[in-house]
Amino acid sequence: MHLSHRAVLALSVVAGLALSGSALAHGTMSKPLSRVKQCHEGNPENPTNPACAAAKAIGGAQPFYDWSAIAHGNANGNHRDLVRDGELCSASIPKYRGLDLNRSDWPTTPVRADSRGRYTFEFLAPAPHATREWKFYVTRDGWQPGSPLRWADLQEFCTLGNVPLSEGGVYKLDCPLPKRSGQHIIYNTWQRSDSQEAFYTCMDVRFEGGGGVVPPPQWQDAGAVTANGALDVGTTVTLRVFNANGNDLERVETKLAAGQTSPTQWPLALARKVNASAQHARVGVMKNGVITPVASATDNRVYLKPGNRFQLETQVPGPGPIDPVDPPGGDFDFVYPAGLGSYKPGETVVKGTDGKLYACRPFPEGAWCNINADAYRPGTGFAWRDAWIAY
Repeated sequence: MHLSHRAVLALSVVAGLALSGSALAHGTMSKPLSRVKQCHEGNPENPTNPACAAAKAIGGAQPFYDWSAIAHGNANGNHRDLVRDGELCSASIPKYRGLDLNRSDWPTTPVRADSRGRYTFEFLAPAPHATREWKFYVTRDGWQPGSPLRWADLQEFCTLGNVPLSEGGVYKLDCPLPKRSGQHIIYNTWQRSDSQEAFYTCMDVRFEGGGGVVPPPQWQDAGAVTANGALDVGTTVTLRVFNANGNDLERVETKLAAGQTSPTQWPLALARKVNASAQHARVGVMKNGVITPVASATDNRVYLKPGNRFQLETQVPGPGPIDPVDPPGGDFDFVYPAGLGSYKPGETVVKGTDGKLYACRPFPEGAWCNINADAYRPGTGFAWRDAWIAY
């Protein structure tokens, strides 16, 4: 059969489109079915499900056909920076915005834990990739179907590394199934290790059978943020987070402006900065799993991942560092931190880096004077009053 040049060109274009569609496909959850795959399998051109029909009215049918491409190419694990609250199911990609509709009638899949309290998720991957991390989240107890989905509504319950591809182009992901009842959303992130690309999946499920396990809390109460008094304008307040081995995980700083220095306001300013930028900490008051900063000198708490700990530090603006080798004179014994380790509780007076004088408290509190930590730096450390008295 002889084909014209035009016919050959047309066939080449069609073949090229077919190949590119396959090459660009990556995947979505097939057990339980993801929200976008539910709409794809429910007649994308004329959806029978009312929620899918509403999503089509916003974005057309094409997003349903592109069920495998809800992804960010530059994620590199920074999912919360790229995916905004209320837009988790679309991953904040405008094309898929119909998937974020706040409805309670999205099609659901029943899920039930096996005898081990576990469930095997299946991710259909037309184009498999090397994996850095799979993460699974579930909406907290008390979450109402049809309400906006926020990161704060999710509780992490399973993390997996590189999993081999099974027959049929499916990743089988064995996880403990969290203990829930009724309708919920399970959320999944898949971060590749061979690029910065990551994929996002919403699954509408109904928990049945009463099985499953209680997932460990994502955030554990690690202690209070207590304001003993007002701070100066320009003071830098720092939250440092350490792992169980004492290694720094992250530090969040906020410099106080006018109106943020009172005992009720500087903890609020710190909490807002932490909650907006930290990966390993939250500050505020927890209610129904949601942590909200409040204007209070005593009510805000620090919440960390299990096993981590924190330290609060303050740095008061001053005339600049004082040379610790300058000879002391007058009413003090040392220019801090010179002599650290030899201070005598109830006797030693030092000149702080702010130029003011401080007396080491009597024993036993005075033992903290010799602790080499920013928290006890006289006049500027967060806990300096535990060790020193303004002289």
